[in-house]
Amino acid sequence: MDIKNIVVKEYLESLTEKNELNRIFPMLLEVMGFTILSKPTEYIGLPEYGKDIVAVGVDGDSIKKRFYFELKGGADRDITDANFYGKDGIQDSLTQASYNKFVSAFPEFEQLPLKIVIVHNGIIKGNVQATLEAFIVATQRNLVNTSFDRWDISRLTQLFSEKLFSEYLLVDPQTTRLFNRVLVNLNTTDGISADFRDLLELLFSKEQWNKSKKLSRRWQVLFETFKLVGFIIYTESREHNNLETAKRYLTHLVLKFWNWILKNKLEEDKTVIKYFGQVFNLYFGVLIEYFKRTLPIASLKDGLSWETSGRYEEIGYAKRTFEYLEIYCFFLNVQRFFSTANDKHNHLQLVQLINKNNVCWRPLLDIHSSAVISILNLFIDFGEAQNAKNYLKVVLQQLKAAKEMLGFIPDANNSIESVIKFTLTGVKPVYYSDSTSPLLAVLMEYTALLDMEEEYDIMKKFILDNKIDLGLFVPHHGIDSTSLELIDDKENDLEEQLFSRSLTDGYQSELRLNQKISDDLNFADFKIKIGKRKNEFRYDYRTDRAGYGFLKDLAHLYFKTPYFPDKWRSVNV
Repeated sequence: MDIKNIVVKEYLESLTEKNELNRIFPMLLEVMGFTILSKPTEYIGLPEYGKDIVAVGVDGDSIKKRFYFELKGGADRDITDANFYGKDGIQDSLTQASYNKFVSAFPEFEQLPLKIVIVHNGIIKGNVQATLEAFIVATQRNLVNTSFDRWDISRLTQLFSEKLFSEYLLVDPQTTRLFNRVLVNLNTTDGISADFRDLLELLFSKEQWNKSKKLSRRWQVLFETFKLVGFIIYTESREHNNLETAKRYLTHLVLKFWNWILKNKLEEDKTVIKYFGQVFNLYFGVLIEYFKRTLPIASLKDGLSWETSGRYEEIGYAKRTFEYLEIYCFFLNVQRFFSTANDKHNHLQLVQLINKNNVCWRPLLDIHSSAVISILNLFIDFGEAQNAKNYLKVVLQQLKAAKEMLGFIPDANNSIESVIKFTLTGVKPVYYSDSTSPLLAVLMEYTALLDMEEEYDIMKKFILDNKIDLGLFVPHHGIDSTSLELIDDKENDLEEQLFSRSLTDGYQSELRLNQKISDDLNFADFKIKIGKRKNEFRYDYRTDRAGYGFLKDLAHLYFKTPYFPDKWRSVNV
């Protein structure tokens, strides 16, 4: 056995829960050319034992057959006397699969020979092998056109090595080295390792995309490889009991995949989008599990604080909380997009999270505007405009108090190191920027959107007294843009830039709180002024047309690009 097979075998044996095997095994079948008619969990609670997966494919004897795959993993990974005879055991599963028909509209499904396969990522122990074989022989005598098989850890290692790992991941020294280093160092950094970035770049560069009517097998296997990489990252993170790692790495995978789709103009290709959807569903499943674990703690009093972090917690608590809020708001937006269920519970959960962590209204960096904007928009979308007003009011009060008492306004250069130095010494570092505040510019526009005249008047005086400039980042790429000639990166459109790096290809749009030079700008005139700026930036997003508009938020958060003005100016209260 070569080193590749050892790696694959150890990985398959590490799948300690049945649902892990349930999620990776269909990838193998798809690469092997099977048409899957049902997947695991679709029949939970229904009498479909022995049919975890129903598929149609060509068997080793070159005959097309219908297959019933019964998956055994977790505590049942090894076949023993106990799980052979026990309730819902091997004997019961094979009997149910043999005599209970599966109804399908697949052409000539009933006429195809049937093969029933027990799949388990373990071994068969003791004398039970003779018992199993005798049972199969006896059962086959009473059945027509039916055969049985068993795929154990040895067979699975062979199939996964040949059909999946050998195609891209472990096919050459460079890919193998990168893949192994990713796994070894997975839990040693707070970010994304350079090895993982290089691995994805290498995988995407292995094939040259050529448009054709049917997706080639090489591209199918490559897309399955991305699912496999994501799943391995997930299972390894669970092994480390740290889903934060899986969340970070799969975020990068999703954004890299979508950027590649945009670069190749494939956002309307249904086949490619299907594969992307499978990768995104894996990622979203990680988010579901992540928040299932963390929300009960985060929603306790100061649940996102860390008592043992010492003086750093003066900064760390707020930084950690805003990062948590960003991804949680993204999670809620995706849920709302795909679900028709009542949002009431999500609204109450968001309220509790904010109320229990009182740093939620104390931004430290200008980029924390992403969390503030997301919260305000969610409250408005939930039909809870008063909650949006309450949150905005407290954030404005905190910003004003921090400036008046500590001389502090969130750093427009978004350097947490500068904020830490300022907090420790009371002296602003040379690169600390608080003369201009994009965050305050956004919040002042929200006072108009939410009709909060009193807060506008208070903050207007505060901003003018402290000579704070208000400016917003606006990309050059807008539909009505008059600065298209100033675009630096002419090879990548707005979205291709957004999904690959922190976007800076734009200009600062100034927001003045007075008429002409010094005349006072009252609230009514300010609302008119903001209304006229509604179409200052508009863009026809390909990502929106593809049905994945929420991905733009993820790109903004990951690459720390401020939201564009259409993010809040398009909101209807």
